[in-house]
Amino acid sequence: MAKPAPFSEEEYQALLPQVRMPGRYIGGEVNQVRKDPDQVALRWALLYPDAYEVGMAHLGLKILYHTLNQVPGLWAERCFAPWPDFEAALRRRGWPLTTLESRAPLRELDVLGFTLQSELTYTNLLTCLDLGGVPLRAADRGLGDPLVVAGGAGTLNPEPLADFVDLFLLGDGEEAVVEFSRVLIEERGRHPDRPSLIRALVERCPWLYWPAQWQPEYDGPALAATVPLDGARTPRRAVVYDLENAPFPTAPVVPFLRTIHDRITIEIMRGCVQGCRFCQAGMEKRPQRFRSAAKVLELARESYRNTGLNEVGLTSLSSSDHPDLIGILDALIPVLRPEQVRISMPSLRVDQQVGELAERLAEVRGQGLTLAPEVATDRLRRIVNKGIADQDLYRGAERAWRSGFTGIKLYFMIGIPGEEEADVDGIVRMSERCSQIRQEVLRGGPGKVTASASTFVPKPLTPFQWAAQARPQEIAAKQARLRRLVKLRSVAVKCHPQPGSLIEGFLSRADRRAGAVIETAWRLGARFDAWTEQETLEHWERAWEDHGYGPEQSAFRQRPLDEPLPWDHLDLGVTREYLRADYEKSQGDQFTDHCQTESCGDCGVGAKTCVDIKALTGMFERFDQPKLKARAAASPLLQSAPGRAVVEPELEERSRRRLSAAGGPSPASR
Repeated sequence: MAKPAPFSEEEYQALLPQVRMPGRYIGGEVNQVRKDPDQVALRWALLYPDAYEVGMAHLGLKILYHTLNQVPGLWAERCFAPWPDFEAALRRRGWPLTTLESRAPLRELDVLGFTLQSELTYTNLLTCLDLGGVPLRAADRGLGDPLVVAGGAGTLNPEPLADFVDLFLLGDGEEAVVEFSRVLIEERGRHPDRPSLIRALVERCPWLYWPAQWQPEYDGPALAATVPLDGARTPRRAVVYDLENAPFPTAPVVPFLRTIHDRITIEIMRGCVQGCRFCQAGMEKRPQRFRSAAKVLELARESYRNTGLNEVGLTSLSSSDHPDLIGILDALIPVLRPEQVRISMPSLRVDQQVGELAERLAEVRGQGLTLAPEVATDRLRRIVNKGIADQDLYRGAERAWRSGFTGIKLYFMIGIPGEEEADVDGIVRMSERCSQIRQEVLRGGPGKVTASASTFVPKPLTPFQWAAQARPQEIAAKQARLRRLVKLRSVAVKCHPQPGSLIEGFLSRADRRAGAVIETAWRLGARFDAWTEQETLEHWERAWEDHGYGPEQSAFRQRPLDEPLPWDHLDLGVTREYLRADYEKSQGDQFTDHCQTESCGDCGVGAKTCVDIKALTGMFERFDQPKLKARAAASPLLQSAPGRAVVEPELEERSRRRLSAAGGPSPASR
């Protein structure tokens, strides 16, 4: 049983009015889960190391909270990174960081599960550990300390955090966390020390990565090899293949504060096969999986009944690619419109369907439409593999203005490999053209258009993982050019702040040497690196100088195609061979076919499985064949029980080859 916090509830409540936004730390919200500590076998703290209003909007955290708490014997509580004023207040009093549900100190729980969506939350992870009374470094923890587990998009390169995290959970988490919990309950009383316990967990859960089992070797700024130690096997990501029936929270905790996405969020599709070469999630989340219109309607109804929120956000990496998106909207609109519940999609892909979607969304949403052209010239589209056309965007803008939208937001990137001045100029040209279309079709003033230009950061598991990141002075010149070129007052250009992109670029492809840098920056005061008001870059610059390892060694360096990368020893789905071939295509301005409509590109996630998933949906005429449906219905992958690691033989063999290439024994030989 966890020990209570060393303060009374009255003392805690007396502190809150003294800090910024005390609602972040209250707890007790509608739909919060409370359990009797004496009646549970395992207690989790689910930590999102950012502010409450950011973490509470994250769908992944809601899914894990729901999934764990619906299992008898498991209790998952929440904790978020304390803002610096609250951190300072706790330290002055000697109080630990606690969960919201029971005020239990983090050190007293069994598992601390960190959801990391961005590298810019790494320093906050250290704050949570230290303030929670948990030793920072994994090597310093004993059998009685909580297990520190991390997952999410910010851990696709886990090496920078290898010194601090015991285990990384690779891939989809909602089934894996339940299986992990079951195995931990069985194993934790059988082992004399922490390494013995962790070894047993890794042997039984193939989607766990234990950094202590792998030894990096270096060659100057580069990684020479990541060598498996005795007993190591290739960690292979977990995948939830049946999204239709996957656990989903229809009674999420209703926040006390307005969050960054104050709405019901429903994931209508997971994965994307568009193959944009800058998009990490599009590679990492394959294969593509779908929810039906009937299931989305069911989830929306239940969620509205349990929360009362007046907006439903339909999310995925590329919602326009859902084969029945119009069917989903046609199912939702008649039900939600009478309740005055809006429908939103965070951003729409620019394609031939965008005009029709704009008209439907105008019936049940707010006044703004968000589109993601990403780049503005045909030449750069070939480089990034973005197969869209200007005219599709302009037709969509026209129908949006006619449907009553009062503003359009366009997402772009700058600093992409191969970018030229004409590509930057095209952003302004495209934005102003969208604005002028309103004047032409409505004979009124030009439309309000906001062009958001973020800085491109090369990411692991993408074809651009070998590319150099543009230096700050280059990005500053491009940002200044954008602002200078805008002539219409109705068009605004917003550029992503430079410091965050620089820190993110350093961490995203760094090796294990970054751990010491992170700790130094944190000790100097780095917190909430994604928040511009924190101004943490000076701490990072000092840490880079102290350790001789920084952006020059990580972000700005073009990697040779044969150089080992810090994440190569992990099986994350898409293969290095596929990514390399696609990168080489980008150098020749060549497109890669869209495998939903064209032939399979053999990316490595299993062509047979992709076809089986599509066949079972009944949404694809191409795969709606009796033989394919029968094969899919018999697939062990699509019938597997939650948490079970069932893989195709070809994927198992690939993992063996990967381990052999890293210099270790094959699993079959042990």
